Amino acid sequence: MKNKPDERTYHRKYVGIITEINGFKYFVPMSSPKAKDYENGKIRKNNLTTIYMRSKEKLYGTLRFNSMIPVPSSELTDYKINDEGDFNYKMLMLAEYNFCKDIREKIEKTAKNLYEKKCNATEAEFPVGKIVIDFKKVEEACKTFMK
Repeated sequence: MKNKPDERTYHRKYVGIITEINGFKYFVPMSSPKAKDYENGKIRKNNLTTIYMRSKEKLYGTLRFNSMIPVPSSELTDYKINDEGDFNYKMLMLAEYNFCKDIREKIEKTAKNLYEKKCNATEAEFPVGKIVIDFKKVEEACKTFMK
């Protein structure tokens, strides 16, 4: 994920969900809606790599499980929605928070299922794995960072 400081009005926040897998705190990033999140004018359906945060017809953003990474607790900061200065962004964050709170179990299950498939299935068995981070490799990098 790229940070484009010259193109942004506000400092970019890396906001996401934290879930625990294999003894690590995994950060599942949230992403703003993109054109690829729609098919024939409709919001795509959830799949093993992406959950679409939405109301009936409005897409707020996505949870990108294929980009989740382990992060040491020392590098995590709680995001306080009430401290958000931009009212519209604050309302968006509240909508996303409520959505995630309502489907918490689904989020946990999706993260764990993707992790298991990526770590245990062959490329032939799980071709989508090509677009998923190598979890074992980033876990090793996380361990090195924590030393």
